[in-house]
Amino acid sequence: MKIFSAFLRRLFDLNGLICLERDISRRFSKPMFKEYGFRKKLKYLRRNAQYLTLIYYRLANACKVVLLKRWFEAIYEKSSLKTGVEFSTHDLGGGVIMPHWGRIILNAESIGENLYVFHNVTIGNDYTSGKPKIGNNVFIGTNSVILGDIIVGDNVVIGACSFVNTNIPSNSIAVGNPAKVIKSIEDGYISSLLGY
Repeated sequence: MKIFSAFLRRLFDLNGLICLERDISRRFSKPMFKEYGFRKKLKYLRRNAQYLTLIYYRLANACKVVLLKRWFEAIYEKSSLKTGVEFSTHDLGGGVIMPHWGRIILNAESIGENLYVFHNVTIGNDYTSGKPKIGNNVFIGTNSVILGDIIVGDNVVIGACSFVNTNIPSNSIAVGNPAKVIKSIEDGYISSLLGY
């Protein structure tokens, strides 16, 4: 095992692999997956192409060997075109959940741990001020858009069809176009809601 571990350290940045491990373990932490063995989990990942895109992205970013890195980047690009899922955020925390695939663009300055993002979501720059910073434990509903040099705090719920272009404080629910904070929430609200 030590030899394999040393081999992986030569090929990959361990922080990138740790984030990948968090993504996969969080996806399979729901009770419905408790009976899944290794083969069934692998089959699930192959059938849900948004996770394959995430895996290829993680491996491309973590790889230290140039030729292998280019290979993972090419696979990621092909998978991204197929699924419509794009990751342009170099600082993407672990524990990403994408329950449905569709157009998802994550082009933020940084995204923290445990992002839960639905389909048809765009996070990116507004061509004038920069890219958003997204905190830990953030839930982003379907058809939401988050643009500009803003900060979305920790433990935030962004409702479906919301347009966010101003800062959203931690521990809050924001909805609407433009998004407004409608409620404060406690730490752990999102985890209890989703069962993760």
